[in-house]
Amino acid sequence: MTRNKLTFSIGTLALFFALTPTVRAQDTGASAPPPAGAAVSAHGGRGGAGMDPDTPENDATLNLTDDQKTKIQAIREDTKDQLKAIKKDTSLTDDQRAQKVKEVRKDTRRQVWAVMTPEQQKAWAQEMREKRQAKKLADGPGSSTPQ
Repeated sequence: MTRNKLTFSIGTLALFFALTPTVRAQDTGASAPPPAGAAVSAHGGRGGAGMDPDTPENDATLNLTDDQKTKIQAIREDTKDQLKAIKKDTSLTDDQRAQKVKEVRKDTRRQVWAVMTPEQQKAWAQEMREKRQAKKLADGPGSSTPQ
């Protein structure tokens, strides 16, 4: 009888620990990982339906015009070229390279922001705030991940 209780207890604990990450992801509103083969943008973010500070053209709720999408795509192509050049520049230290990448991304966001109307900017800013808040909740208070 004791052996059956021990086996049952171990099985229950194993099931609990196996399901805990799944329940936590559902509770925090975290989404499933992107499907294999999802496009990765030049700045490391995923393309497609995911929100990214540099890719509002993928967000249907913003109702961007075709002209706006074209302009943003041109900005993204230029960014990709700049990041490739930075990666190939062997004269840069790792810190210098990281700083240049940070500057290019910041400039990209500024350019993309300028393409949007004030209403679109407000909606996009709200979505990004919600995304950051969801990430903060998903990381939890005990996480060592910097915010």
